[in-house]
Parts: sequence; structure tokens; C-alpha cells
Amino acid sequence: MEAHKKTVAIGIFAHNEMDNIVTTLESLAQQDVFSLGIFPDYHTTVSVLANGCTDETANIAEAYLSQVPALNGNIVVIDKPGKSNAWNEFIHSSESEFVDYFVCMDSDITFGSGNVISRLIDRLSASEEAYLAVDIAEKDTLLKSSKTISEKISLIFSRMMKQGSTAVAGSLYCAKGERLRKIYMPEGLPVEDGFLRAMIVTDLFTKKDNNKRILVVDDACHYFTPDASIRSLLKHEERLLIGTFINSVIYGYLWETVAHTQIDAGSLVARNNNERPNWVEELIVNYREKHDPLIPKHFYYKYWSRWKTFGPSKKILSFTLVSIASIVKFCLIKKIEKRLSRESGLGFW
Repeated sequence: MEAHKKTVAIGIFAHNEMDNIVTTLESLAQQDVFSLGIFPDYHTTVSVLANGCTDETANIAEAYLSQVPALNGNIVVIDKPGKSNAWNEFIHSSESEFVDYFVCMDSDITFGSGNVISRLIDRLSASEEAYLAVDIAEKDTLLKSSKTISEKISLIFSRMMKQGSTAVAGSLYCAKGERLRKIYMPEGLPVEDGFLRAMIVTDLFTKKDNNKRILVVDDACHYFTPDASIRSLLKHEERLLIGTFINSVIYGYLWETVAHTQIDAGSLVARNNNERPNWVEELIVNYREKHDPLIPKHFYYKYWSRWKTFGPSKKILSFTLVSIASIVKFCLIKKIEKRLSRESGLGFW
């Protein structure tokens, strides 16, 4: 490989996605980063990280990649389930030592255009301040010509909640290699993208939040399929709440320990993962013994905090939606508080 080429490593995280993986790979194959005629200076590879799969995801992906050599793809079978563990293996593998840009994506998405990845890379490379770039994550119900009332409401609510946000959607993002290699994930995190964002905007918990570390490329998008039933939606929200709680406990520990030891959070997590594999569970148990109630009050008011930033007309239009969502969230928080009183919540799928 020529030394001047930009190396781009695309990691597709897959856990029992045999029904979706081919559709995602087909959409990925349409990205212009694989066209040497357009990007002769790019060397792009694709790794399907099949973690803890009990279905045919790896075999189906391998069969597809063998037929599309342009993707320069390979399958990495990881016995242990969990995205954070698979993320560590991908980012810190020997093959990733000199990668210029990492693209991390889920195995059940499709791209809104053929230049999403190249656009993320171009915008990120042009910014000295940003470490990571995201596009707009859209529900694929947006593509339907005829939508149900509930689908329309869901789309409106999603748009309101993410407007102006610099959240990192774990379904797709691009990051500078030198920055991502400084980060390690605690194993078993239910919400690893929130943890990644915190590590990025705080420079490994050494500085105050700098949202300019996250670049939002709002003229590119990808699509995902939202939960089809109320039951699956509530389960998804429960996982997010558990993950957000676990992350908040870890953040408190990292802020305190980094300040005390002057060791950055990436090095701390890597050391703890090696020396104390159950360190996050120990943190949660210790936190649980010292806090009652377990869930901080600000968890209950997330939607209302966002609502306060709206203009007068939007406040009126969204009041009912935010009220209903907040009631549902209150009930879920009470449910997970009981659950977390007897277990750690780690590895919650």
C-alpha cells in the first residue's frame, strides 16, 4: 500500500443480524469511497464484527463479501457478545494501528446517498477542532409515501428532540484514527455511543465539555428501522435509561480519578479492563450502597429541559407529546430503579 494513501477502516458491528446484514452491505457497496476512479488516494477496508452471534450472520456476510471484492472485506468472529468489547477489538487491533479514519456503523442501516462516508471524511479532515463527525440518523418510515398517524407523531417528536443536538448516533459515525485509538470502552456498556461522546468532548475527561469536538454533517443521512411494536420500543428505552445511568456513574468516577491521578480516562479504562475486569460492576454496587433514590432527579426532566429551549409556538404544539413521553419515562425509570437495586445492568441488550 502506498504511503500517501488515506487509510479508512469501516467496522460493521453485528449481533444476530442475518436478516439485515446483506441489505446493509449492499447499501455500503454503493458508497463512492470504494471507487478508485473518484478517490484514488483512499485505501478502504471493511470488517464485519460478528460478536456473540448465534445465527448465520457471519456466514451470510462472508458469502456476500466474497462476491464483492471491491469492499476489501473480512469477517471478525468475536465469541463474546457486546458492542463495547467488539469496539475495543476493532479500534485497537494491530491492523488498525495506522488507520487515518475509522467509520463505525451498525449492521441494520442503509445510506441516504452514495457519498455519505466520503462527505463525513472530507468535512472531518477539514476541521482541526473536531475529532468525530456524524450525519443525520433518520427513521426509514420517513421514506414511506403513506404514513400512519403514530408514525407521523414519532417522526415529529424525534425531529424536535434531536434538533441542535451533538449526540453521537452509534449507528454511524466517522472519527480521526489518532483520537479514537486513545479511547477504550468499559466492557458491557448498554449505551456505548454516549460514553464515546463523553470521552470525545472532554478530551478523555481532562477538560470541560467542548461540543465542537463533534461535527454534525446535516446534509448527509442514513436510515434505520425503528422498533415496530410498543413492547420493543419500551424495551429499547429501558436499555437506554439503564445505559445512561451506568454511564453517569462511570463519569463521576473518571472525573474524580483523572483529577487525582493525572492519568487520562482512556488509559484508566484500559488499565482497569486489564487489571480489574469487573471494575464497572464494583462501581455500580458502591454507588447503590450510597445513594437513595438510586436514579438522579435530572433523569426525570430530560424532555422538559429540551422543551424549555423551544420557541413559543413549538412549546404549545409539543406540550402534549412531551407530557405523554415524560409520563412514560417516569414509569420506566421506576421500573429500572427496581431492577438496578438487585443487578448491575451491564450487558443489557
